[in-house]
Amino acid sequence: MTAVIRSTAGDLFWGALQMTTRSKAHLSRLAILPILLAMVAIPAAVHAAGVSGLGFLRNTPLAYFRQQDFDKMMASVREVLDSTDPAAKRTWANAKTGASGSVESVGQFTATDGAPCKRLRVRDQVKNLQGEMRYTVCRYPDRGWILNADARPAP
Repeated sequence: MTAVIRSTAGDLFWGALQMTTRSKAHLSRLAILPILLAMVAIPAAVHAAGVSGLGFLRNTPLAYFRQQDFDKMMASVREVLDSTDPAAKRTWANAKTGASGSVESVGQFTATDGAPCKRLRVRDQVKNLQGEMRYTVCRYPDRGWILNADARPAP
């Protein structure tokens, strides 16, 4: 899988996503923005995890994010995806919560199906915790930017 996760909460998130995409092959490409927005649910899951013996998930940056933090992160994701600069990078910070992060394009290519794709590195930090996630997304005329972990460069 293309995603490289260095965050336990991210690992849990991608594990669930991978199970979904593997069980339904036609869903292997999912919209990136709704998926990233779904990460808003992670803090609630982390809180509930403490009850079920998975308290270690509490020590991830996303567990401390507030809605404002996710909004700022998503605005940066959109800016990098829409940029024509192949090395676009945006940083964000929320003085109210102490959360911050960056979104960076670390590569782009044309996929075998002809779609333009970008590889993103998303870093976040809060309360002395740091996390990094990587995504491969491709742009389709009828659907916009779509998560496509299986995308490969055309020969």
